Amino acid sequence: MAQQILTPKTLHPKFGNYVTVLSIDGGGIRGMIPGVILAHLEAELQRIDGEHARIADYFDVISGTSTGGLITAMLTAPNKENRPMYDAKEIVPFYHEHCPKIFPQPRTLLGWAMDTVKDLTGPKYDGKYLHQLLKKLLGTTRVDPKPIWTVDDHKVMDAHLSDICIGTSAAPTYLPAHHFTNTDENGKSERFDLIDGGVCANNPSLVAISEVTKIILKKDPNYTTFASENFRFLLVSVGTGSNRGEKKYDAKSCAKWGPLSWIAHQGSTPITDVFMEASSDMVDYHNTLVFEAFRSQDEVLRIEDDTLHGDLASVDKATPENLRNLEELGKKLLKKPVSRLNLRTGTREPVPNAGTNEEGIRRFAEELSKEKKLRLSNANILRPRYGSLITILSIDGGGIRGMIPAVILANLESHLQELDGKDARLADYFDVITGASTGGLIATMLTAPNENRRPLYAAKDIIEFYHHHSPKIFPQSTSYFRSAVNLMMDLLSPKYDGVYLHKLLKELLGQKRLNDTLTNLVVPAFDIKKLEPIIFSTYSARSDKGLDAHLSDICIGTSAAPTYLPAYYFTNNDENGKPREFNLVDGGLAANNPTLVAISEITQEIMKNNPDFNKINVRDFRFLVLSVGTGNNKTEKKYNAKSVAEWGPLSWIYFNGTAPIVDFFMEASGDMVDYHTAVVFQAFAGSRDHFLRIEDETLKGDMNSVDIATPKNLKDLENKGKALLQKPVSCKSLATGLRQPIENGGTNDESLKLFAKSLSDEKKLRRINYAKAMAAATSTTSATVVTVTETTTVTATLSTTTT
Repeated sequence: MAQQILTPKTLHPKFGNYVTVLSIDGGGIRGMIPGVILAHLEAELQRIDGEHARIADYFDVISGTSTGGLITAMLTAPNKENRPMYDAKEIVPFYHEHCPKIFPQPRTLLGWAMDTVKDLTGPKYDGKYLHQLLKKLLGTTRVDPKPIWTVDDHKVMDAHLSDICIGTSAAPTYLPAHHFTNTDENGKSERFDLIDGGVCANNPSLVAISEVTKIILKKDPNYTTFASENFRFLLVSVGTGSNRGEKKYDAKSCAKWGPLSWIAHQGSTPITDVFMEASSDMVDYHNTLVFEAFRSQDEVLRIEDDTLHGDLASVDKATPENLRNLEELGKKLLKKPVSRLNLRTGTREPVPNAGTNEEGIRRFAEELSKEKKLRLSNANILRPRYGSLITILSIDGGGIRGMIPAVILANLESHLQELDGKDARLADYFDVITGASTGGLIATMLTAPNENRRPLYAAKDIIEFYHHHSPKIFPQSTSYFRSAVNLMMDLLSPKYDGVYLHKLLKELLGQKRLNDTLTNLVVPAFDIKKLEPIIFSTYSARSDKGLDAHLSDICIGTSAAPTYLPAYYFTNNDENGKPREFNLVDGGLAANNPTLVAISEITQEIMKNNPDFNKINVRDFRFLVLSVGTGNNKTEKKYNAKSVAEWGPLSWIYFNGTAPIVDFFMEASGDMVDYHTAVVFQAFAGSRDHFLRIEDETLKGDMNSVDIATPKNLKDLENKGKALLQKPVSCKSLATGLRQPIENGGTNDESLKLFAKSLSDEKKLRRINYAKAMAAATSTTSATVVTVTETTTVTATLSTTTT
């Protein structure tokens, strides 16, 4: 099997919304028309993304037949710098230079007469110049030297591009059939006897779509977010023109034709023209039907001219004048309205309010650029092996006090947007986002994908989420009588039934699973049946399907704080279909501050030789960590030994509207992690500046509650978060156990701004190193699908596709 390497140009479709396909029809010298159209498309891409943009950087598959197959090879074959051999704008000059030599025209009447006789007894052209040109141009480049795609599991199909291009261009009566042999993985040779691919698919767009669909059905990991029934294709299909409008033939005259007239009539070959046009038109018909059926009409752009006549409709009239006329025709086609096949009449008609083809290309260029950027952003931020640091965001548990980290994270995301643009999101920068309890919910909101494969929530939207939903999750008593009733209920059952929270999370997260997250998510919970912590981790979910639970179940489980919300039970099937049961309570019992949990998960992956970390040693301790707390009341000194000494079990479970035993365990868990983290980062030289903990230890009264979700208290918590941004950055004193300001450390806001700069720099470093690594390893930039016809077995498709 050929080698599979991810390239920085066309990131795998699983990171985006669409599979992008470019299809180019066959048509001899009329390939000049797609040459003009594609030059314009590439110019639009360069306008958006810079002068180095090339068409192959944007399409997952580029498909071509006959002359379209040649253009496909020119756009995708690599030069010495591992970039496309030809810019799109160079295709037009290529046709001007070489077509007259591929299709030499007779200069005298005698020459014309001799050619006419020759045309009846052999191919019209000997093909020698074409063969020589393609072998020189493409050398020993094969279909799949080192691209994203592999060759359909059969090495025998990994042929030289020159042989494929010669074969797909071998139009019956015009050019000789072509044969060659290729060797499979066992060293066995197979012979191919080929004629023009237009015989089976002159418009090869459905061939490309079928190839991709086969891959999706094989559950290829590069298409994990696609299902074949979703039909998420973005298709640009470029025709080479036709003479439908000329009405060159009619039944009355054709009824008198014998074999000779079908083969040669007024300088053309009717039998070939008819088959080619029929093939192309039926594909156009089926494409239109399928895209309309999936309500995807706006995701296909077909550019075709049905008004060719005379020499312009010829596939081989390669005079300088006719080639110039074809170029001008392509330019005029850009100014014509976007059209679509009318399924009732079979003719192409202008699409209302769609503008010109030029405007259609601009829209598609913008969509292609957006898709490419989306994939780059969604590629789970480039792997740590391409950078210098492993980035972690950790969010504590704390009920409604999650409002405080929401404010802090909104601030960080705004700093990132100042550096890298308004579309920047936290999930684009962190290798792992971890959270416990309410922090697990925030972490999930930041990493779960929406329908566009972007984070479900921007950080700033989480603040409003808490304002809107917290009062419904934790409804407050409105009378003394009801409070008394609730007190009795609180002693006998969870304080809140969790119904609203469960419904909300299931609606919000739907069927999304742990392995669907945009970056690695780590959420601790505690299994009360096994009496042991359980860590839900994207890393584990990839290898253990039993842990790849629905995100809604994970969030409900990690938020099930004892005495406040009911414990949560669910099952999830493992890879053998066997249910695994979970009996969960709040993740804060295991790790209310989950920073060390995240570090431990990553350390395990490094020790397992996960290729994401293949240049990182555990002892390097190359972490960049932001840990955000939800506040506590250390300064209030709410409890003392004298009063607590008199408590019985009831007071430990319920005291002044709180659950002291739960609070103590949560605080102790969080503080010990804070202490250990501070020790570890100070122990590793140079790591102290790579850890930022933001926490407020001055909460008092209602603000220290995890569940008093009144509008006033929620607003106070939001303001507390904003005030915390202006407080000095602090660190844990290993001597006293208390947090104290760092001398000359600035404010938390200033530290977050510096932290954002470190994240942005790390992301840029990874992109640079990634591009260098891939440039050294990659020889082509996009998949190629070329249709040919084999004379002994009816049809065959040579393609580069992922398996």
